[in-house]
Amino acid sequence: MSASPAAHSRLRPGQAEALARFAQALRAGSRAELIVVPVGYGKTVIGVGSFEVAAAAVGADTCLYLTPTDVLRSQVYAGIEKALGVIGSARPIRKILAENAALDRVGASGANFIVASYQQVAAAPERYRRLCAGRKVHLVCDEAHHLGERGTWAEALGQLPVLTALLLSATPLRLDRDPIAGARYIEDPEGEGLVIDPLLHVTMRQAWKEGRILKRLNMQMKDYAVELKNSTGEVYEFTASEMADLPDFDQRCVRQQLRWNEDYVQPLVREFARTLLAKNEVAPGKHQGLVFAATKEHANHLDRVFGRWHPSLRCAVVHSGEELSDAENDRRLRDFHAAKYDVLIQVKKASEGFDAPTVSVLLKLDAVFSREPVIQQLGRGLRFNHTLPAAQNILHVFIGRDPRLGSIIEHLEREAPPVALKPNGEGLFLEADEREVEAPDELVEDDEREQVEILDVEEAGDAYLDETGRFVEGQQMTMFGVAAPPPKPQQLAAAPVVEVVDVYGELQEAIEYCRTWTNRAARERARRMPAAENHHAALNLAYGREGGRKGTLATAAEYRAKGDWMKRKYLDLMR
Repeated sequence: MSASPAAHSRLRPGQAEALARFAQALRAGSRAELIVVPVGYGKTVIGVGSFEVAAAAVGADTCLYLTPTDVLRSQVYAGIEKALGVIGSARPIRKILAENAALDRVGASGANFIVASYQQVAAAPERYRRLCAGRKVHLVCDEAHHLGERGTWAEALGQLPVLTALLLSATPLRLDRDPIAGARYIEDPEGEGLVIDPLLHVTMRQAWKEGRILKRLNMQMKDYAVELKNSTGEVYEFTASEMADLPDFDQRCVRQQLRWNEDYVQPLVREFARTLLAKNEVAPGKHQGLVFAATKEHANHLDRVFGRWHPSLRCAVVHSGEELSDAENDRRLRDFHAAKYDVLIQVKKASEGFDAPTVSVLLKLDAVFSREPVIQQLGRGLRFNHTLPAAQNILHVFIGRDPRLGSIIEHLEREAPPVALKPNGEGLFLEADEREVEAPDELVEDDEREQVEILDVEEAGDAYLDETGRFVEGQQMTMFGVAAPPPKPQQLAAAPVVEVVDVYGELQEAIEYCRTWTNRAARERARRMPAAENHHAALNLAYGREGGRKGTLATAAEYRAKGDWMKRKYLDLMR
């Protein structure tokens, strides 16, 4: 890796080790490796650095960087310069955002760093295969756990003739336990099946001990005494922590109703709101809250709850319902990032790729309790906020007590290794009784049996003193049970000057320049020559004849040259 010696002091220990191990693996003949690092650890730095490694080790000349969402794609694109500065690279980079309808621009522009999404490749695998065929491409797959071995995304990527590949993920497991395509699996030492074998796995514990990467975690789990009339009409009491003793049908009904029960929801909302308001009193505008709702109707209901009980908090709702367009969801997300809202109530719109270090209070009222998705949810608020002192970097999570929390807490406190995949006749899966599957609400609503009815709900939590000495009802978990490490003073050398050309930005600017002058010239031509003809087409034809230019324009220089010609034509018409 052609990086300056000073760059190693800028890399986190796990980042430096990841790149060193990747270089060693490539020299040993490997062509695809998986690296697992927690949220906030800087996957983009590792991904960009892996291109530098692949270029030095095997002569890669182009990086194709793929992400599962457009939000993450934009974040990676914007973060390339910073990543290059961290690794100390002096390699000239011409970056471009891929557009499937104009992939020929990539070659014409000389771009050597292409950022695209898995959806784009799956929609046009042959175009990306041709793009890669004439180059020595290093492939980076961000959030690689999306690449199930039998999925369409993995199938499309399998067609790409790439030289090397690096898979990046914050979790080494998929929810459905389908193997990750391209990842290496080995026999479990315990003989339980196969376990994933990443090149490097930086655990949350390791990242947290390094300091200034993750916030401290304070989770309050409120227990409740519930009076229930079951499907046979029998009335009995139990606590939420004893819910696992109920029949499956009753459990599903109870969980569904609790999410709407004001006696269950309001105390959690109250503690969430109090905590958020108290934090912003100490550091105004530096803290925001995130709420996980179950459905779009549930999100709208929670918005009304906040409006009634805590009107001072500015709330925004985002979900994929018909009444909210993609553009409106995007606007609300942008406004949340711009601190125009205090609370974001969302349904599957703020998971992976949602980067908001100001989020320091979470409220979980959805139906998701499988380990990997819950850890992803916590990750939305765990990212360290560098605008605040370490003592104020605490993530407060509020959640109703539930037996399903046990395995998640155990993982966060001990970071237990992944469960082995067990082979069967169809592939690699967990056995059915080991999966955590949340039954959809519709199954409960459509059941012909008499509905379970919650008659009464009361708080029934334990007591503890939190780290500020405040008396709180509930149960507390502090990440790993150890104090946060003191920040380590670092003496960093000045970052090297990085040469990065934003090809996509240049191209869009040139296209807009050409469009502007073409429209002006066409309007002026129509004013002076009112004949019923297509004035845009006439001008384009004249430009092609005069300059001998045929076919679709591809580069910024070509669009700018045409824009200059249209500008001259417009000025000629004005005389």
